[in-house]
This record gives sequence, C-alpha cells and structure tokens, in this order.
Amino acid sequence: MAKASKKKTKARRDGRRAALYYMKPDIIEAVKEAAAANDQKAWQFVEQAVIKALKPKKA
Repeated sequence: MAKASKKKTKARRDGRRAALYYMKPDIIEAVKEAAAANDQKAWQFVEQAVIKALKPKKA
C-alpha cells in the first residue's frame, strides 16, 4: 500500500484533488485527440468517462 503523503497541497475551489494513473502511450494520445475533438481538456474528457463508467448499469 502507498504511504500517505505529508505534503500539503493548496485546496482547489472546485474540490478536485490530483491523482496520477499510468496508461499506455497510445491510450493517452487517443484521450487527447478525443478531448480535442469535443473541445475539452483531457482531464475533463477522462473525468466524464470515469463518471459514466461508474454509473450503475440498468437491468
């Protein structure tokens, strides 16, 4: 398990926190391209994709 960081970071007004995830380079490039095609920043595209993936599936 990772150690808890003792470093204090400045709180964002929107409540978001930083997170680091490793992905294959081709996935990163695809995210950037898809985000640009939708006039979004990459973090916005990824955030929306994660929210959609975490929604409960309707049976």
